[in-house]
Amino acid sequence: MNKSIKLSENTKLGRYAIIDENVSAGEILFDEYAFVFGPKNNSKIVCLVCCSPFNTAKVPKCVKCKWPLCGNCVDEQIHNLECEVFVKNSVEFYNLIETENEVCFQLDCITPLRFLLKIELNPEQWETEISLMEHHDQARRNSPQWNVDQNNIVGYLHGPCKLKNRFSADMIQRICGIIEVNSFEARTIYGHEIHCIFPKAAVMSHSCVPNTCHSILASDSYRITVRASVSIEKGEALTTCYTYTMAGTLSRQDHLNKGKYFTCECARCIDPTELGTNFSSMKCTKCDDGYIASTNPLDKNAPWKCMQCPNMILSFSACQTLSVLQSEANDVEQALFTPEGIAKCEHLLKKFKHILHRNHFIQIDLRQNLIKMLGRTPGYQLNELSDIQLKYKIDLCHHVLSLLSELHPGETRIRAMLLYELHAPIFLHGKMAFEKGLINDEQLRDIFTTSIDLLVECITILQREDVSSNENKVVYVAANTLKYLREVVNEFPQKK
Repeated sequence: MNKSIKLSENTKLGRYAIIDENVSAGEILFDEYAFVFGPKNNSKIVCLVCCSPFNTAKVPKCVKCKWPLCGNCVDEQIHNLECEVFVKNSVEFYNLIETENEVCFQLDCITPLRFLLKIELNPEQWETEISLMEHHDQARRNSPQWNVDQNNIVGYLHGPCKLKNRFSADMIQRICGIIEVNSFEARTIYGHEIHCIFPKAAVMSHSCVPNTCHSILASDSYRITVRASVSIEKGEALTTCYTYTMAGTLSRQDHLNKGKYFTCECARCIDPTELGTNFSSMKCTKCDDGYIASTNPLDKNAPWKCMQCPNMILSFSACQTLSVLQSEANDVEQALFTPEGIAKCEHLLKKFKHILHRNHFIQIDLRQNLIKMLGRTPGYQLNELSDIQLKYKIDLCHHVLSLLSELHPGETRIRAMLLYELHAPIFLHGKMAFEKGLINDEQLRDIFTTSIDLLVECITILQREDVSSNENKVVYVAANTLKYLREVVNEFPQKK
């Protein structure tokens, strides 16, 4: 641990980390390299190292074991250990998949096998650190995933791989549990998804309003750097989020229950209004100003009640309504970056405002889609937007940023990307106002300075990401824009 961090333990949280000194937002708390990384379960045929997908008609293979391995990864040592197992026991890779998107269950064994073989090389780290990682063995035994892992992973490692005498079924299932409960998603330098295990990072407890953020650097052997996303006081627990913070409580709880085997009881989850944001609230049909929310967000079957009147509805009815609305909103994904997509988003926002709170997560998702499309869609490029449309995008960004300050506060990637989206419409809108004679030189300078401040914060956050990431490309563009804006501001008459 880079900062002074203590480990504690209780029956509710298990092991968890406490900061032993005050830290400011952006400060590095610790970093570490992945103990193991590899392809996710249920993947299609991919390279075992970089996880690049292959055309199933012709799969490049390792010259020794004949398992999938692309030309860029033939010398990567991460593959050596499993390669020896496959060669020694004549374990064949069967390319039986006929369609490109079909799942290759043979690859489910790779990450657990890699984990087990790494433990043999690092018995001391296993005893002192990794064996303590949560795996929720009892809860997993009653889950469908346990049976899938028993067949696809335990059965495969004991059968074709002939490892029964080296790794018991219980040990293999324990490793599967550690991976399922503790893995962090990352992207390779080519942009493909993998999962990684970080023993130190796994000690952080979960919160749906976390006080840390992290970056995983694929170009540095999957090194994770954990930072304080907000100021943290001495004695506070370090928290991360194992689900999507911009999802509603029911969705977050469902993900955590099914994939992480626990119920989150953070301040946000136990509050029907989600910290006063009404992020999951629907409009009441029995009164003018009321909104309905779950009477017990931790119980998916609890009834929903209006906060202003006695109106109450069954959870089933609320969930059914939300399911229909979510399905309509999902259709927008098929038309992103088209004029039709923008029209669809705006239509649904108007339609749903009579059903959902304006801060409802479905509404916010639609707004985020609009933010991305306005400025990048034929007929809606930045230089084609009217002053009204620019102001519209500015308002959309401010709305989502105000919610982030409550639900996912601090120096986060999502905030930085919104700041990037916001800087251009602000200075373009100001420029239009100046050209129309609505503002003077000094006011325009202040507007340009605001855009500069947004870009500086955006770059500060995103430059922590990997050089191969999409965020790094944004940093490059933002830096050039920042240079231009500073030059423009320097040409203004100096304030007296």
